[in-house]
Amino acid sequence: MNTPRLWSSALCWMPLLFILLIASCSKCDSPSSPDAPDAPDTADASSLAQATASITNATPVDVTVYVAFGASSQMGPSAAWCPGSGLNCSFPLAKNTSLLVPVQGQHLNASISFGAPVTCDATKAEVDLNNPVWYDTADVSLVDGYNGSVRIDIVDQGASLSLGPPNGKNGNEKVFGLFPYGCDICIARQSPPCGIPTGKNGCKEGTQFAPTIPCQYQGKTMGGGISATIVWLGDLVPVAP
Repeated sequence: MNTPRLWSSALCWMPLLFILLIASCSKCDSPSSPDAPDAPDTADASSLAQATASITNATPVDVTVYVAFGASSQMGPSAAWCPGSGLNCSFPLAKNTSLLVPVQGQHLNASISFGAPVTCDATKAEVDLNNPVWYDTADVSLVDGYNGSVRIDIVDQGASLSLGPPNGKNGNEKVFGLFPYGCDICIARQSPPCGIPTGKNGCKEGTQFAPTIPCQYQGKTMGGGISATIVWLGDLVPVAP
């Protein structure tokens, strides 16, 4: 007498069991394939890019190169390419030759000058490369003074551009990627070093954080990626077109 009831109960559960069976075998008839690799997040992807740097003496005269490293720089003086101590080093660079800086993915924060130490009266190239928490930056600086022409050639994701060179000590209001003489905030000499008087004459126009012509170049990729070639041009002054 109870058999019909048991069969009826089984019929009630069969649809649910069938659904569970189908769900558990949803990949049973699918061809096996390796799992797709996980897509890298933004930070991991940007860390794959590494900035590179080189220094070129484009003059017919040998020159001494001086490097002052920032406190945050992972690179410092090295007997292999730039002997020195503390945060400073120097080395000779023969005429018409180049040196590849062994950055190798390290954070390089440095100011570079030619023919005179990185102090007053020297033109400087300033680079901050492979910064793990920011973008690559570079500029030519006359904030402390001027002793010759420096240009920084940049390649960033296939695009090429140049920072500088200066048109001599003065007349650099329209030069891209360059801090004019004494202009410590780009658009003015607010607290200039080396005894340079305050003022705005010869500086860029605009505001400190939005000058009409930038004093500094910022790379496109967080964490590094540009190629920077620092070129010493000596007494060469560009001829106006």
